[in-house]
Formats: sequence, C-alpha cells, structure tokens
Amino acid sequence: MGFVNAHFVAYATDLGATTVQGALALATVGIAGLTGGLGFGYLADRFGRRPLLSIAYGMRALGYAVILMATTLPLAIAGIVIIGSSWTSVISLTGTVTSDEFGLRRLGTIYGTMFMVMPFGASSAVWLAGQLYDMHGNYNLAMWISLVMGVIAALAIALPSTGISKRIWPETAPAK
Repeated sequence: MGFVNAHFVAYATDLGATTVQGALALATVGIAGLTGGLGFGYLADRFGRRPLLSIAYGMRALGYAVILMATTLPLAIAGIVIIGSSWTSVISLTGTVTSDEFGLRRLGTIYGTMFMVMPFGASSAVWLAGQLYDMHGNYNLAMWISLVMGVIAALAIALPSTGISKRIWPETAPAK
C-alpha cells in the first residue's frame, strides 16, 4: 500500500496525466476503502474471516496486475480502486483472524506488535520502489514485487491453521 500512497501520482504522470489528475485518481482509493471495509466486514460475518482476508490480499495482487497492464490513467485508476477496496478491510480482518488463531488473552500484544512492525515494511517498500524506479526508469519491478507479495499473503492466509499457535501460546487463565 505504501507504493500507492507514495508513488501513484508519479506513476500517473508517467502515463501522461497531470499531477492534479494523478492526485484526483489517488483520491478514489479512499472511497474504495470505505466501501471495501464495510463490504468485507459484512461478508466476513457471513462467510468467515480467514477466507475474506485471503481474498482481500488476492485483490491487492490483482490490483497491481491491472496497474502493470495500464497504458492509460483510467485503467490505472481501476487498479488502485481494486487495491483500495481491500485497503481498510485487512486491518479489521487481520485483527479478527489473529483473535481466532491466538485468542483474546494476548490479542493486544500480538496485534500491537504486528502493527508496530508493519510501518517498517511499508516504508522499506516505498524506499525500494523509488530505488528501482531510479535504476530502471519505471515502477514495473516494484509492482511485480507487490503483486507477488499479495499472492504470497493470500496463499498464506488461505492455508488451514496447523494449530502451531496453540503450542506457541498455550491457553492461560482468562484476563480479569
């Protein structure tokens, strides 16, 4: 997601758009995030959290594939709308899948640790995308990496639980 925030306007100008057009296009991410967050939350209550989280990460991969194929701003916007619709949904879905897997007793510590580490990955990805752009003159490799990471995340979440978390974090007395 860091790529979209930091580099989409520059990517749009590479497609021939003005910076204002690129910024307006980027605004669609927020709108898509609102509808995606509500939609994924509703569907997760009906069909399960883990499958929906996997689908959300798969949608990110699909969005990057669309952006990679984009030769015009409207197609690039379609890609970021796909990415944006999964944007906020992964936050709540990650929390619920984490609580399903590890229980509520340690949810604050585990969830807090996850969200403490994530900014390092996001900022590193933004930096790497800039470096790759400087080396190659385009964002293709950065988007391929993002696409592959989305597929890996989707597959990792889709795999059934092995119960390893129960061995790592055995049940303890409930919190008071």
